[in-house]
Amino acid sequence: MLPLCLALSVALAPRSQEARAPEVSAPVADEARALWERVCAASGDATREPLSAFHLKADVLTRSGAQTNEAHIDYRYLAPDCIRFALPSKNETGRFGPAPEHYWTQTNDAVVVLSGRDYAQDRKAVDDALTLARNYVALSNPARLKLLALELLSAGPADLGKELATRTRKLRWLALESPDFALLRGELAREAPAVYRVELGLREDLLPAVAIVRERGKATADPLLVEFSQYQEQDGFKLPFQLRVHALDRAQAPVSFAKDAAQEVYVTAAALRPSLTVEDFKPRKK
Repeated sequence: MLPLCLALSVALAPRSQEARAPEVSAPVADEARALWERVCAASGDATREPLSAFHLKADVLTRSGAQTNEAHIDYRYLAPDCIRFALPSKNETGRFGPAPEHYWTQTNDAVVVLSGRDYAQDRKAVDDALTLARNYVALSNPARLKLLALELLSAGPADLGKELATRTRKLRWLALESPDFALLRGELAREAPAVYRVELGLREDLLPAVAIVRERGKATADPLLVEFSQYQEQDGFKLPFQLRVHALDRAQAPVSFAKDAAQEVYVTAAALRPSLTVEDFKPRKK
């Protein structure tokens, strides 16, 4: 959805992929594992089927510099590669696979295939939305994640910035590493497997209030910060119906996340078990 993008992850530096994780004492490791199990239990019924698709309707506020744009978005996702949503122009866009020729935009008069260099920014907007959708699904059922590491944190990361650090100072922090998240990646890097470090700021009920997703070993790759609130229980899941997406502001010194969200998403309706197929993500036939 960026639209629902960017939209439906003590100072922490990303570790290099060659570096070994630091030694963690057994009591600390056990405490991290125990906390993670409580996080999984807090997320909903442990016997529920994993979330693989959803159909959301949401009011979305997007900021770009001094400009703001408000839109009501109809947003559909099918794991792992399919997404479609409406643009502020009222045109639809999406993808039904990972290849450039699988991206499209549909107007009242025509369908444009978004392959080629001229449409790189259009594909990025679609991938922004897909990134947020994949992370939303990953955090909906944490017990299903493939975990490579867990770590208790004494404080939030240094690049939160003053305003976000103040707002999140009472949260409990836990970091994990897993391949089951997503960030926007260059087209040449898409086929390479990635591991993500995710720093979770947990509320008292152990539901995530903040998730910061970073690609491990890629200090130059922009991380993604999402604030979650207004949780509701549906179909065995406890899911946030309000999301605030923050971009890293590299113009600040030191570099930190922007205090104002680049996007605010207010979910107004959610179907978590829609009957969707890949065909539903192709342009509509006139």
